Amino acid sequence: MINLKKTTILGIIASFALVLSACSLYNKTPSQDQTTEQAQSQTQGQTQQSQDESAATITFAGGSVSPATVTIKSGESITWENKGTSAVQVASNPHPTHTDNRELTSGQSTLSLEAGALETVSLTKKGTWGFHDHLNPSVKGTVVVQ
Repeated sequence: MINLKKTTILGIIASFALVLSACSLYNKTPSQDQTTEQAQSQTQGQTQQSQDESAATITFAGGSVSPATVTIKSGESITWENKGTSAVQVASNPHPTHTDNRELTSGQSTLSLEAGALETVSLTKKGTWGFHDHLNPSVKGTVVVQ
């Protein structure tokens, strides 16, 4: 009988300890918020720096892409930019498998860009590579890597 009471009390204490430790995981201190903001600021700075260093910028806006064709050298970067009001999913041809050159999309099937977002990718694979907006496949273009 005593062992059952001790076991029950120990179980209750252990449960409270777990709940309290879980609650502490969700508390943020001001220094953690500042660290997060600093990391975001650094990422934005790197993205801006990458855009400045890219050989070409391809812009999606209003259901079109500009320029429709860009030519760069192997090892250079391009920046995808979404100046539209809705999301864009940059994808390598052919639609819908996106398998020609996933280097265009940082190795992903599609590269999602929310309105106002941009992403810079480096390209090394030489050739002529078609791309499109997966959400609107008629919006398409070509990247030539020499």
